[in-house]
Amino acid sequence: MKRMKGIRITLMGMLIVAPILSTTAQELKLPNISGLVNARYSWSDKEDATHGFDIRRVRLAVDGVLSDNIDYKFQAEYETSVKVIDAYLRWKIAPEVNVQIGEYKVQYSQETLSGPASWLTIENPTAVAQLNGYNDLSGLKANGRDVGVTLYGDLFDKVISYRVGIFNGNGINNKDNNNKKDFAGLLWLRPIEQLAFSVGHYQGAYGARGDEHVRNRTSAGVEYKNDKLTIRGEYLYGNTAGQKSDGAYVTAGYWIYDFVQPLLSIDYFKADRDYDESLWNYQVGVNITPIKKLRIQAAYTYTDNKVANDVNQFETQFILQF
Repeated sequence: MKRMKGIRITLMGMLIVAPILSTTAQELKLPNISGLVNARYSWSDKEDATHGFDIRRVRLAVDGVLSDNIDYKFQAEYETSVKVIDAYLRWKIAPEVNVQIGEYKVQYSQETLSGPASWLTIENPTAVAQLNGYNDLSGLKANGRDVGVTLYGDLFDKVISYRVGIFNGNGINNKDNNNKKDFAGLLWLRPIEQLAFSVGHYQGAYGARGDEHVRNRTSAGVEYKNDKLTIRGEYLYGNTAGQKSDGAYVTAGYWIYDFVQPLLSIDYFKADRDYDESLWNYQVGVNITPIKKLRIQAAYTYTDNKVANDVNQFETQFILQF
């Protein structure tokens, strides 16, 4: 009798659980797997330059949804050694307020909104690279990323958008090495759909506890974009351990034949505003997308350097996404 009772309980449990498992299986979505391969050839007449080919980026990403309002993403790079560059969860509460936690891009410049597969130029403008966590004056090389938590959202039908967050300030895959957390925020105003103004600020410190140094950044940018024309410009200011720096760029590209985009770009950077040691880059280039997932770029850049010899540089690369 006890055995029969046990069988009846098991059968009843299966009848209760089966519909739940069936519903869960129907609702469960498998994660998306994507990535990119970026190969490059570069030539320069800089005295110590090395010419040739390299595999610049190899990335593999997994993203998916856990529920109607929670999604996630993991992304790693493999070109020299494996490193995680994105690992985060997002809780989409409402259009006006959402939460992101984990490792991802720190947004205090409009240039951090996009990645290499959609950049107009092959290289970041110098001011972005040196004041935005890519090849930062503070010594930080973190692909513009950090570990933290961010609130973000859109207001008034996306006329205003914002991102505000708290971060370790010590780059990717690193714990904080001091007890000071860094603030980063970015605000956009879109008076019309094609035009966006942005203002951003980063307030932080770097260095081990007891030996911290100021690392502050401020940006002001503008972008106009329609189906054919894109114009982007931004000014960035930095204070790195008391050293004041600034720089700016303007880039314009225009699509012709729907898959060819000639572009012009000018940027300058002054690592220390107390000295006349500015660097100017003048670039002409072209982006070609013969198929949706393949992007070919070529650019010639002339660098006018006040503290070193002027440089001529040619680069070409392709980015294949899958």
